[in-house]
Amino acid sequence: MFKLWIWKVVLVAAIIQGLFFFSPENIFAITCVISAWWLVDKLILNKETLARYTFSTVIILGYSLTQYCLPLIFTLLEGKPLVYNLKFPYSVFIHSLLALAVFLSMHHLYKIWREGLGSKLYNKMSWILRKNYFFTPPSDFQLWMIGFIGLAGMIITFISVNHYDGTALERGAGAKFLHGLVPYAYAPFFILLKPLLQPNRPQFLKKPFFKVLVFAVVLLFVGMGGNSRGLFMTGITAVGISYLIGLLLGKFDYKIFNLKNFALALVGVWIITGPLAKLGTAMVIVRAQRSNVSSEELIMKTLQTYQDDKAIQRYKSINFIDKYDWDETYFDNIFLARFCNLKYNDASLELAYKIRNTDKEMFNYSVDKFWSTLPAPIISFFRIKIDKLTLNTFSYGDYLYYRAGGQYIPGAFRTGHFAGTGLATFGWWYLLLMGVGVLPLFFLVDLFVVNFRENGYNSTYLSLAGLIEITFFFTLFSVSNFSESVVNIYSFFARGWFQMLLLYWLLLFVTRKLGFLKRFV
Repeated sequence: MFKLWIWKVVLVAAIIQGLFFFSPENIFAITCVISAWWLVDKLILNKETLARYTFSTVIILGYSLTQYCLPLIFTLLEGKPLVYNLKFPYSVFIHSLLALAVFLSMHHLYKIWREGLGSKLYNKMSWILRKNYFFTPPSDFQLWMIGFIGLAGMIITFISVNHYDGTALERGAGAKFLHGLVPYAYAPFFILLKPLLQPNRPQFLKKPFFKVLVFAVVLLFVGMGGNSRGLFMTGITAVGISYLIGLLLGKFDYKIFNLKNFALALVGVWIITGPLAKLGTAMVIVRAQRSNVSSEELIMKTLQTYQDDKAIQRYKSINFIDKYDWDETYFDNIFLARFCNLKYNDASLELAYKIRNTDKEMFNYSVDKFWSTLPAPIISFFRIKIDKLTLNTFSYGDYLYYRAGGQYIPGAFRTGHFAGTGLATFGWWYLLLMGVGVLPLFFLVDLFVVNFRENGYNSTYLSLAGLIEITFFFTLFSVSNFSESVVNIYSFFARGWFQMLLLYWLLLFVTRKLGFLKRFV
């Protein structure tokens, strides 16, 4: 059903785009979108692949939707061509298609390897995770406790200490640990999605919709206090993506296309593209004051700005290109601009073309950036000579901008893209580095999936450790810190995956020990 509806929407959008925004560049881009989605539909979106390789499929599905389908649809809704404001549209879509070809090819090889030579390794590691309760569905009490622990980490990181006064590295390992707890604030949302956490079985338990809604409102205010849209939008996105995966896995009733659900969907779209988008704009407007006022004042200023329609319209009308030599303009909607923005690809490729050849300094920076992901004690033990503090004050996008002739501004954190940073650092060899890296990446994320046959049916259930990170997986290669460079794939092996395991195991241990509190709740 999902495949049928997405094809209908994509084809209608493609036809209207072609008629109203006819140009060689736009027709080429539309053709790439249709071709890419056809490949994904045929090679990835089938029950067997999704059931056995769920999270690796989510990575490719997320890349396909955010780089092809959603830009096609939402640029049309905003009255723009797909190639709006792209200086190098042909390059953007050629690199995008080549990357997709790498993902699909390596996913095919990964499946062959995992069912053959890699099967023993996968079964052994999966057994270790099951033995340590990674696939034991947490109780509602545990989910609430994990959520409150994550919420505490969020408040301390972004409000009490003020995340923007300095990096976590400057504040020590404790601050880094608390920052790592932030994603677990979304755990209570998965009370509504319990079938994903256990084998297929009927669900008759009453779900605490109102309590979860109140918790979501709390996250909204924390996001305003910390001046970060991602603090509440990541949780909403995680629920939406998880529900979609549940539909495709048959965990939820697929007969959702009725008048009531259609009306609810329209209300949801209106809330995200209307009030929440407006709130996000208000947060950006008051952002310059976040280091000078308390969180309570920041919330009040955000709400006051939200009610000032003239201030919001004035902000939208400003031409930031005149003030800054950096342009991210693609979507008007501030959330779409952070979710499926093709301008990041375009801007990074433009900078790479200015450099022309592979740049030795970009290579050295990428190597140092990889080492900087390791914990400080390991760096000291192996006497790795890097300035970790300085390296973490700017992004791949910042350094690429600097090497292309721009001004170095610490803390700008421009969002780069692996196509541009890859060309400037490794040349076309970046595609090979990506291919070599994604095979073990697929393997590691799919360790959070258990699939078996029961009474003739294919049954799948997922670990909360993976579901908590589903937004991260979905946007891995589109618009995220991870997508800035192919080097980040290898950084994930060095630290990210192990950190996910350790934090989740620790939270399971703590919440089990806190079980005695349940009688008082």
